[in-house]
Amino acid sequence: MRNLLTVCALTLLSNLALAAPPLNILLTNDDGYLAPGIQALRAALLEAGHNVSLIAPATNQSGSSTSISSQGVAYTSHGNQVWSVTGRPADAVRLGIGHILQDNPPDLVVSGINFGQNVGQDVIISGTVGAAVTAVQLGFPAIAVSAEINFNEAASGFPSTLNTFPWAAALIADLIQDPRIRLQDSFLNLNFPTQKTPKAFKQTKLAASSILSVDFNEMDKGLWRAGYQTDPDDEPNADRALLAEGYITVTRLGISYAPAALSSADLTWIESLSVEAEAE
Repeated sequence: MRNLLTVCALTLLSNLALAAPPLNILLTNDDGYLAPGIQALRAALLEAGHNVSLIAPATNQSGSSTSISSQGVAYTSHGNQVWSVTGRPADAVRLGIGHILQDNPPDLVVSGINFGQNVGQDVIISGTVGAAVTAVQLGFPAIAVSAEINFNEAASGFPSTLNTFPWAAALIADLIQDPRIRLQDSFLNLNFPTQKTPKAFKQTKLAASSILSVDFNEMDKGLWRAGYQTDPDDEPNADRALLAEGYITVTRLGISYAPAALSSADLTWIESLSVEAEAE
């Protein structure tokens, strides 16, 4: 029987009220509006009672950072508050805030769940993180959420990442009810491990490395693609290393991508949250 990863217990040790009012959420990503990560997160947010407007690129826009489509964008309504945008994540956020939701602005912009970790220096090129940066630049709270991939699973379609999406989505749906996650002038970048039992939330810093190498390989005639450093040499207390150890990593970033200037205690509240997940 195929193992399905489900959340058996999600205990948030905070002052979160069970009757917290639902949030108006603009949900976006860079993998495309039909990607499994954003669909899992939409389902969890709706189940938690939030009002969700999914406004995301029509196609995969990974690596687009905060770039925009200067020629303009079109969008399509698919019903049930779902729109696809012929542009990039930043276009989707801008169009969502400035046009589609102009009469009902979001309380929070949630970007993800991305198919693959966004840690270290790779946050600079990430469209998932770029969407959150764009929202904060426009004056709206945001978070960016990603799930780790194990490169050894490439041939099988990354099954452990697909199994991570449901329990990570359920945890995010609970977490966003805490107002402390809705920051001003900065945002949280969260990365979920593929381990079946994540250890804990861990406040950390960006690793100094990038997963991308400068070793290019010709995939097809005339088409070259950069290789990957699957095990870069990072400090043990940086986000890439801690994610690999099974922690849900949390970095607080500013709109310039620099880590926000904080005291070490500013995110201790999120490290006190408890999460348990089991396979059944």
